Amino acid sequence: MNIKTAMVNPNLRSALLLSFYCGLAVFSYYLAYELRFDFSVPTSFADDRFDTIWWVTSLKLCMLSVSGQVQCLLAYFRLSDAISLFLGLLLTALLLVFMWLLCAGQGIPPRAVILSDLMISFFLIGAFRVLMRLQASRSWADWRMQKQSESILIVGAGEVGSGLCAELFNKASLGMRPVAFLDDDSAKIGRYVHGVRVVDSIDGLAQVARRYQVSKVIIAFPSASIQRLQQVIAMSRETGLRVERVPAIGDLLSGRAQISQLQPIEFSDFLGRKPIELDSDQIRILLRAKRVLVTGAGGSIGRELVKQVLDYRPAALHCLDRSEIAIFNLQQEIIMPVRGASSPVDCSVLDIADNGSVEALLQQFRPEVVFHAAAHKHLNLMEDQPAEALKNNFFATADLAASASRAAVEHFIFISTDKAVNPSSVMGASKRLAELALEAQQLQSANRTCFMSVRFGNVLGSSGSVVPIFRRQIAAGGPVTVTDPQVARFFMTVEEAVGLVLNSATQGTGGEIFVLDMGQAVKIVDVARQMIELSGLREGVDIEIQYTSLCPGEKLREELQHQNESLTATAHPRVLRFVAKHCASTEIESIRIKLECRISQDNANQLKLEMQEMLPEYTPYLS
Repeated sequence: MNIKTAMVNPNLRSALLLSFYCGLAVFSYYLAYELRFDFSVPTSFADDRFDTIWWVTSLKLCMLSVSGQVQCLLAYFRLSDAISLFLGLLLTALLLVFMWLLCAGQGIPPRAVILSDLMISFFLIGAFRVLMRLQASRSWADWRMQKQSESILIVGAGEVGSGLCAELFNKASLGMRPVAFLDDDSAKIGRYVHGVRVVDSIDGLAQVARRYQVSKVIIAFPSASIQRLQQVIAMSRETGLRVERVPAIGDLLSGRAQISQLQPIEFSDFLGRKPIELDSDQIRILLRAKRVLVTGAGGSIGRELVKQVLDYRPAALHCLDRSEIAIFNLQQEIIMPVRGASSPVDCSVLDIADNGSVEALLQQFRPEVVFHAAAHKHLNLMEDQPAEALKNNFFATADLAASASRAAVEHFIFISTDKAVNPSSVMGASKRLAELALEAQQLQSANRTCFMSVRFGNVLGSSGSVVPIFRRQIAAGGPVTVTDPQVARFFMTVEEAVGLVLNSATQGTGGEIFVLDMGQAVKIVDVARQMIELSGLREGVDIEIQYTSLCPGEKLREELQHQNESLTATAHPRVLRFVAKHCASTEIESIRIKLECRISQDNANQLKLEMQEMLPEYTPYLS
């Protein structure tokens, strides 16, 4: 279709719709006279009807056009559209009544005709708009498919539940038909939402499910407490029902998800913590109109950093990762959907260990805030390749920090790990050395950059997390492997982790290490059992859990602080600050030189022992 045709079509459509409205208006006016005189219109009034029908119809069409009924999209008809339609017709009737009073009824239709015409016109045009709305939303195939759809129970009859019900009715292809609501609000019980009854409170889930023969429960109250959510899931599981939920309210409001994009219940729903309350004003001050660089942008933490940083409208954002496919996926899934509605975003495929290229990028882009998330973080792999862990996690971080200081970066936030505390693994030890390198860089006399580190535990859903590993094992039929029945870890969602990073970045003055109050550590075996249950399976019957013993470098329980660190509170109730004895830059440089010499000898055990000598709290695993 060329541009000229595209411009003509809307005009042609409006002309056809206006002609149709004209026909309805003429019929309504004619019928109003018939009803006024009981279908026996006197000759004098019949002549008046013929003389006035044309200008009355023209007046009505003008008012319909003014009220937006001619330019509207017929596929949409809501309460606001019905009100606009009525106001347009009411204005026509009021003008006719005013003319009747002004002219003492001469040459003006009778008042009863005016009133009847108003009601008939509203009914006819309203019915037409409703039919167009139904036709656009559901085909005849959808109506037939509705009878074959799966019966579902919606928990929550508020705005979200109501919207979900309407969406499922409009999209029969989703194969779900709401048959009942449950809600704890007693005022709603017994009432109807889109023709579906609110049958009982949530505690009556089992009885209602059996009565209506439902096979699935959809949780549609995203603002509910974790405890109430857990109760609903437990009741559903006991009744043998599958459970899904609507997306998080933040994703719905931001447009990142639609209400009908149902999600399975995940282990993260059972963490039992309230979401982090971000100090958005302070974060906005930090990021708004600033140039921001994110390294490791293609990883789980990096992707979420990019997503949340863009919400604060930086002046420019540069995403860095050495994985080509990770950068491509970041562009397609995170950056492209907001292109044109957000800040300028550039991406580079670049290894942070390439110090020359990184230095050139910093000098060219001149970032004011750097989030350093790039790292080797797989514990087991790094045990066999300590040299690679040191190159990427320690040496590259130290070089990047020095380059950032020379480029006059204002804030440098390093993503560390709880495994850096009294480390027993190469990965944890390399991260601890990186923390010390940042502390040393902070003390440089010429430095103007605010360096800080942020520690957190396992991120649910990341490539190194047990959750995707367990998910794959369950899908394959098992067994689910756990290293030890007593092994426990601190868990966080990626949103929590990035919320911590952003909050911490607003509070640092330089040289601090921040950590989130992550609650209680969770046993890995409990994670496995919960995921088996969420999959609708039974441990020991449908799938087995096998214990494989601890991996090299793995602890039974992670720790929160070193012996020489003191814990202090911050302005945020769930963010804590560690104050430690700083490491001198000459000491870090000496450590680096010794380790670089040892790396060239290609002896993993000797390299670990050298690391232990320079990092006494490190307990290496020697093969």
